[in-house]
Amino acid sequence: MKKLLGILVISFLLSGNAKADNPMKYGEFKELIKSDYNIAKWYVRGLNSGNLFYSTFSTIYLPDNKRLFCQPQNLKITIKYSIKVIKDEAERLQKNTQEDIDDMSVPLLFILGMQEKYPCEN
Repeated sequence: MKKLLGILVISFLLSGNAKADNPMKYGEFKELIKSDYNIAKWYVRGLNSGNLFYSTFSTIYLPDNKRLFCQPQNLKITIKYSIKVIKDEAERLQKNTQEDIDDMSVPLLFILGMQEKYPCEN
């Protein structure tokens, strides 16, 4: 049974359909929210986990504590809040630039939005 499970895991990891090197674009994210909100929430949960890991790593290991953003200690970053940050940042950028926001990556929108709301004082 363990061997079969190992083969399945390796198959998924080596799958040609994996798009880990291409972050989801905002246009795709908007469509996903409309079509399957639960999957969109799982995507954002992964995004939050990655940012939490990076934040913890940078606080401990990077010189001068160079973090991407500095949220208050008491702020709980929920999935709902993260989606709001992404949408708010997309709207802010749409007003201030001529870029096609639908082509921007969702992780970048999240980080830019958090930097806008919670900049680090250097």
